[in-house]
Amino acid sequence: MRKLALPALACLALTVPGCGGGHHSPTEPGVPATRGNWIGTLSGTQPGIHLQGTCTLEMRLDPNYNGRWWVDCPDASSQGQVTSLDAGGVLAMILVTTSPASDCPWSAIVAPPTPSTLNGNFKAGDCHGGPETTGTLSLHRR
Repeated sequence: MRKLALPALACLALTVPGCGGGHHSPTEPGVPATRGNWIGTLSGTQPGIHLQGTCTLEMRLDPNYNGRWWVDCPDASSQGQVTSLDAGGVLAMILVTTSPASDCPWSAIVAPPTPSTLNGNFKAGDCHGGPETTGTLSLHRR
């Protein structure tokens, strides 16, 4: 009996802190998950990423500004990957949309990036000869 008591108590100790008590689980409705270490807005119009107006933009970036991005608009969301190149104080970011799937990357220019802010402009085409769209992004570190 003693052999079972210790594992049972250890299991109970590991599970109780996540049970109620005023704490919210990241999977509970209404509790937004933190996806990025940068958060801000993306403003403009770009059908390929479901952007119409101003939407929330989150990015999880490493120290070289490479990683993932998420755009959340009232009607739809999109996400993808970002690869960046620091070109003498100007940060050139190439963003590829993975959901909805697209092989048409878009780009953002941030000049100059700071340790706590990324502000700049983006350009996106539709890769089929349609009009190019532009807009702005504004991010701050969480």
